Amino acid sequence: MQIAPEIKNRLILSLDKMPSLPTTVGKVIQLANDINSSAKDILAVIQLDPVLTAKVLKLINSAFFALPNKVSLKQAVVLLGINTIKNLALSSAIIGQMGRNKISIKSFDQHRFWEHSLGTGISSKLIWKKIHADSQTSDEFFVAGLVHDIGKLVMALALPVLFSKTIQHAHEKKMPSWEAESQIIGMDHAEVGSMLAQKWGLHESLINSTRKHHQPEGESSQLTWVIHLANYYVNLKGYTNYPDSNEKEINEKAFEILELGKEEINLLLGSLAEELQNAAIFLQSDRSGGQ
Repeated sequence: MQIAPEIKNRLILSLDKMPSLPTTVGKVIQLANDINSSAKDILAVIQLDPVLTAKVLKLINSAFFALPNKVSLKQAVVLLGINTIKNLALSSAIIGQMGRNKISIKSFDQHRFWEHSLGTGISSKLIWKKIHADSQTSDEFFVAGLVHDIGKLVMALALPVLFSKTIQHAHEKKMPSWEAESQIIGMDHAEVGSMLAQKWGLHESLINSTRKHHQPEGESSQLTWVIHLANYYVNLKGYTNYPDSNEKEINEKAFEILELGKEEINLLLGSLAEELQNAAIFLQSDRSGGQ
């Protein structure tokens, strides 16, 4: 199928028009990545933004973290650490920015989309905790899983008619969505998503895992392989972007590289439905106010 250059140009132009992440979140990310910054610095920046403060506190004191007692923001930074607070702020901002957009495509269910994205984030975090004793970086895996399909939202907003055709084409030809997108639009959601992640100034590892989550390579990072595996199992468990989805493809090297067995992962993700129920708070957090 011949791809008209103006289609790709429209998509790239729409990326330029996508809103940036809130300034406060950008500053939190910058501080969290600076070895010379402290919890006090992070706290000071978050407290300058009442909306972000309310969102982060709501998430911290939800069933997702299951803390024994309600905590203040200051206590949360000490209990959970700078990295977790940074990723909470980032996750909240991403859902807040992209979740408020209404998609006018009947075949694209936004609730299913976010359920799948959250499921992949949760599964990625659980898989990483299983294979790596140091769980301090596990929140990075949650964010990577959350954003892995974000390019679909960009395509649905920028090219609704064409994107609807890709969903229909994938269904009729029984092919993965990313292949249908490449054939009809000339770019797939993984490439588009990585471009948005780059615009947002996300870490290079998140950009790469978004770009390669369907087609990881031998030299791909562990993060990319974990997202690839998590995405597969979330689809396998029925949390798909579309009904009758054909997204259940897996590179078998993932099990070897991550040194995990299939039954081991099934057991690990046995509580996914409950975890998703607890994580529903993320989808409610963007209703507490604008950025």
